[in-house]
Amino acid sequence: MYEKFTERARRLVSLNATESTNAVLKEMIKSSEEPVFAAVLADFQTKGRGRLGRDFYSPRGGLYFSVSYPLLGSEKNIPFLTLLAGLAVSEAISELTGTATEIKWPNDIYLNQKKLGGILCELVSAGSLTVVAGIGINLSTEKKDIPEELLDKMTSFAAEGIAVPDKTALFSRITQKLDEYIYEKEELFGVSKKSLDNVRRLSYSIGKNIKYKTQNGVIEGKVCDITENGAVRAILTDGTEKEIFFGEIIQ
Repeated sequence: MYEKFTERARRLVSLNATESTNAVLKEMIKSSEEPVFAAVLADFQTKGRGRLGRDFYSPRGGLYFSVSYPLLGSEKNIPFLTLLAGLAVSEAISELTGTATEIKWPNDIYLNQKKLGGILCELVSAGSLTVVAGIGINLSTEKKDIPEELLDKMTSFAAEGIAVPDKTALFSRITQKLDEYIYEKEELFGVSKKSLDNVRRLSYSIGKNIKYKTQNGVIEGKVCDITENGAVRAILTDGTEKEIFFGEIIQ
C-alpha cells in the first residue's frame, strides 16, 4: 500500500545544530514536489519544541531527530501515531540497553519518574499528506549539567548511572520499529490489539490521578485506560467517565 513512498532509501540529513529538526523537515516537505521520505538529525537544538508550544531542552549529548511519513490520506487513526512513536522508543531502548521506560500520555518517555524524552508529531499538507515525528532522547547529559529548575523533572541515561546507548544504533532501531508499525502493519488504519496492549502495559499514566485544564476550569480524576483511538479514559471525581483527546493534563 505504501510502496510508492518506500521504493527509495530514506534520505538522511545530519546537522551540527538547528533550531528544530521538525522545522527543517517540514520546510523540506513544503518545498518538494514529490513525497518526502527522510530524516533530519542534529547534535543539538537551539529551539527544540514540545507539545502545546513548550520548549524542549535539547543540549549536546542527546539523540534529536525528525522522520517523515508520507500518507495516503485515508488513514483513520492518525492521532495514535504519537503513542506508536512512544512504543517504538520504549521498545528500542529496552532491546538495546535492557532499561525499562514508560510512556506518559501522550508524548513523553519516562525513566524513574522523570522525563527521558519527548515526541512531537505534526501533520504537513503539501502535495501529499505527510506526518513528521520529532523525537528527542536525553542520553549523556550529566546530572550536574541539568538546569536546577529541571532536576526534578528530567533525566538522562548518564544522570541515572546507566550505560549510554549508541546514538546511531538507537536511531536505527526506533525508525525500524516505527516503519514497521506505520508502513508494514498499517496501524494508522486501525491499531492492533498487541500494540494497544503494549501501550497500556508501558503506560506511566494509567492509574495516576490527573488534573485536566478545560475552558471552564480544571477537572480532576484518575486515568483508567488508553483507548484504540489514542485518547485517555478518566474517571472523574464525580464518578463520570471522560475521554480526553488533547489538551493539558497535570499528573
